[in-house]
Order: sequence, then C-alpha cells, then structure tokens
Amino acid sequence: MKCRLCGLEKNLKNSHIIPEFVFKPLYDSKHRLHRIVADPKERNTYLQKGVREKLLCLDCEVKLSKNEKYVSEIFNGQNKLLLNNVDGLVVVKGVDYSKFKLFALSVLWRAGVSGDSLFRDVSLGTHEKQLRRMIFESQPGIKKEYPFFLTLILHENQLLSGLIVEPERLKVHGHNAYRFVFSGIVWLFIVSSHDIPSLLQDAAINEHGEFKMLPKNISDLPFLTEQIAQLSEMGKLEFAKR
Repeated sequence: MKCRLCGLEKNLKNSHIIPEFVFKPLYDSKHRLHRIVADPKERNTYLQKGVREKLLCLDCEVKLSKNEKYVSEIFNGQNKLLLNNVDGLVVVKGVDYSKFKLFALSVLWRAGVSGDSLFRDVSLGTHEKQLRRMIFESQPGIKKEYPFFLTLILHENQLLSGLIVEPERLKVHGHNAYRFVFSGIVWLFIVSSHDIPSLLQDAAINEHGEFKMLPKNISDLPFLTEQIAQLSEMGKLEFAKR
C-alpha cells in the first residue's frame, strides 16, 4: 500500500489522525476512552487507543512525531512559553514557528485524507496536495498560508482538556474553514487560496513564534453547548458515565 505522505509503496503503520498525547486525558482507569457519536444510527463505543488507520509508513511517522513531541511538551509544561494577557487575549511568544505550524497542518491534512467517519466533514480538495507537500518537505510556508486560530475552552476557570469533537466545515469571512476541538482548544483552520482580513491574520502564528489566543467559557461557545445538549437528549452522554 502507498504511504499517503511520501507516496511510496511501503508497509503502513496504524497512524493516529489526532496524535495519541491528545487522548490521554480521556482514558478511564482501564485505559479506555468513550467515543460518543451524534448520529443516532451509530453506536457509542470504547476505544483502547485514539482513532487510527493504515495511513503512513514508519519513516513518515517518525517525521511527524518530531513536531508532535515538541507540541506535547508545550501542553504538559516541559516547554515553557512566554504568556501575557493583553486586552483579554493571551499573547504567546517563544514558539518554534515551523514545528508548531507543521504539527497543526499535519492534523488538518491527516483528517482530510482519513477514511474514518469522525473526519467526514474535512474535504480539502485541491489543497490536499499543497498541504501534503508542505508537510513532507517540512516547509510551514509564510504566516498567511493556511493560517489557524486558537480559542481556549474554559470551565470554572480551568482548561477543559478532556474533550474531542468531530471536526466541522464552516465559512469564515467567505473562506472555507474547519473547526477542530482537542487539548482544551478550538482550532480554526482557514483553507483558502485568498488572503483573509489583516485583523484575523494578526492573531495567527507568525514567523517570530508569536500568536494570540482568545479564552472563552464553554457556555459562550454555542456550537459546543448545543451539541452537548443534543447528546444529552439522546441519552448518549450516559454512556460516558459508566
């Protein structure tokens, strides 16, 4: 089978679409996580590992793992960054632009080529080839190429890290965008060949390793609260309490 990143005929690994470190807060005492689906025709299930499929060869797994390791060390506190609160925004400095951006784009790209139903809304079209080239060649591009924006999800002033939501497609200022939720953050990717407004670009990570995040209480994120309410009405959330 061909590796989806390098394109060579190789033995493929069970590759994570969203990296394994993201799933760690979701495991129970038996190292199981609850996969809860909104589709009433699909059953909730237990998983022993995060969502995986035969996607990448070992060499490409190693290539992506370097960026994943860097980002995981940011989230677990091993990599210290400079954080400042400016006018209600969290301004982050000291990030490795290439590693952080390539990590984020690799999650977007993997979701786009995945066959798992969790990522059914992610359809990259002609952008898939460009993103694959950037990731394979370790070229993050300039700031305005495939920018993404981060919103911190808070509940009772704590980061709500134990939540992964099915990505969805939406429009942002007329551009196609994809919204992911993992690691206590809403990741909003703009997938477009046209420039976005400069005010938005200002929040995206730049080549100096700086970006801005907006902290929001989960109650101020209707797309999440509505989905949780819907799952509760369907009795799906009871599954997670067992």
